[in-house]
Amino acid sequence: WGLLSTGLLASPRLLRLAYGHDDNAGFFYTIGNDFNARLLACQVCTTLFIVGWTFVTMFPFFIWLNYKGWLRADSLEELVGLDISYHGGTDFKEGGVKKEYVEAFKR
Repeated sequence: WGLLSTGLLASPRLLRLAYGHDDNAGFFYTIGNDFNARLLACQVCTTLFIVGWTFVTMFPFFIWLNYKGWLRADSLEELVGLDISYHGGTDFKEGGVKKEYVEAFKR
């Protein structure tokens, strides 16, 4: 939201104070005047670039995690719960894990 709000709400007065001109004010300030959405378009392009960069760099990592079997816990660990499977906790409260699941996990 912070990246796109600049393209929507950049005040011409504050742009003049900071940069000496107000050529590309925020989208909401240019609706009634000369319609100018250059700043918003730049912000949208930047957002798309960040999303694309994150996808390109992280997708191979998640593929590798899935290949190694580290992306998800197996189905029995999900039934038992990660507290029991990883930390050894055995708190059996009402509505908790069924004892037969824990016994099957311990085998």
